Amino acid sequence: MPEFSKISLFLISLLFLNRSLFPEVIWGPSLEKSGGEYIFETGNKFPNLSGIRGGSRISFPRTFTLFGIQGIYTKDKWEINGKLKTTGWNQKSGEARDEDFLLGTISTENTTNIATREWSYRDSATVYSGSRNFADGKGKSTIVENRFEIYGRYYFQEASPDYWKDGSGFFLSTGVRYSYFKYLFYDVNQFIESTPVIYTPIGIGLSFSNDLWEVFYGGGYRFSKGDIYFDLNFMPSIGRIKTRDFHIQRNINFFSDNYGFGWSSKLEIGYKFYPNWLSYFRVNHRRFFSEGRFTSQGGLTVSDLSSNLVSGFKSHINIKDYSLEIGVLNKINWDNHSETEPETSKYKPESNETN
Repeated sequence: MPEFSKISLFLISLLFLNRSLFPEVIWGPSLEKSGGEYIFETGNKFPNLSGIRGGSRISFPRTFTLFGIQGIYTKDKWEINGKLKTTGWNQKSGEARDEDFLLGTISTENTTNIATREWSYRDSATVYSGSRNFADGKGKSTIVENRFEIYGRYYFQEASPDYWKDGSGFFLSTGVRYSYFKYLFYDVNQFIESTPVIYTPIGIGLSFSNDLWEVFYGGGYRFSKGDIYFDLNFMPSIGRIKTRDFHIQRNINFFSDNYGFGWSSKLEIGYKFYPNWLSYFRVNHRRFFSEGRFTSQGGLTVSDLSSNLVSGFKSHINIKDYSLEIGVLNKINWDNHSETEPETSKYKPESNETN
């Protein structure tokens, strides 16, 4: 047997012989209903080289259901929490919109949502306002999303990562979340301001794929007593999102690469209905505001093909969403092995007494 295999078997045997080396393991499924909005915008309030002041906006609703499973590993005051979540299939998410607009002298361009130097915050997913659409497409949308998250916590005071222990206190937390999600914009009715005005169904408008990495850091407070606990958590974030926007009718791709800031908050209330089982209800809020550039590839018209030669265009991708989540958690009891009573003989021993 190879030396590595011998060492592995030895370590596994040692763990099972000494159960005190095991961390506590908690696991459970969850169901999450999301809502909110996703907006991609580009534009310029001042005239570009063509003398045009305007831009475009693509809006998608973030309405879908996520199915998840999580595992929590705890040791003393430390906790590591890993989650997998997915829509499982393409889900209908509501009405989407693709707008092209002109900007005037009174139009506004608010590109900063989180100003760290001024300590200011603007809770809006829209950058440009006071615009006038010269093209507008409305239609249905679907979304498929897969998400992986891992977080770490360290608890202070009497707080414990074990939900079933009484105690309260603050904690520090950090983590990483990766999301892949893709929108499909279909059954589109397109309006174009022209002579004559065009208003016609065009079928499938575009597909929009996203890769989003976010790093979180922050803290919160946990209170646990008897059968009830609640958990408050707030974490600012930094992130990077890369997208592929494929306009099917124009046969052109737009590739974006954006960086940004955001935050995530959570309020969780739970009820312990059994020594190793509990149920919880959680309210999540998330914001992500980003800025970057996008390039084009492909196209059918002269203007689309000539855009391939430009180094890049300004892009804003902003997300405002929330979710309501329910789930159950189970703490694995490593020492829950059955102890059988000594077996008694089915027969009575023969008596040595003589009659």
